[in-house]
Amino acid sequence: MDYEVLLQEQALLFKSEFTRLPDEELVARFNKQVRCLGRNTIRKVYLEVLRAELSKRNFDSSIVLNKCGLRLHHKVKLQNQRLVYA
Repeated sequence: MDYEVLLQEQALLFKSEFTRLPDEELVARFNKQVRCLGRNTIRKVYLEVLRAELSKRNFDSSIVLNKCGLRLHHKVKLQNQRLVYA
């Protein structure tokens, strides 16, 4: 099977998983990635799908979003319908 097809399938699996998560659990998934030094293709796909899901939610996630990806420097928590530094 083609490598690109495998990555697309993995992205769909991540998307399916993230859409079912409550907001607090999605934030917990984000926090697990903070200051993580690992870099690989699957993690890149994971972070792209995580970013897309965070931007769709009904809370302000601008503190962690930028046009290139996610700001993974600080853990966050959901407070009053917006993400704030924990």
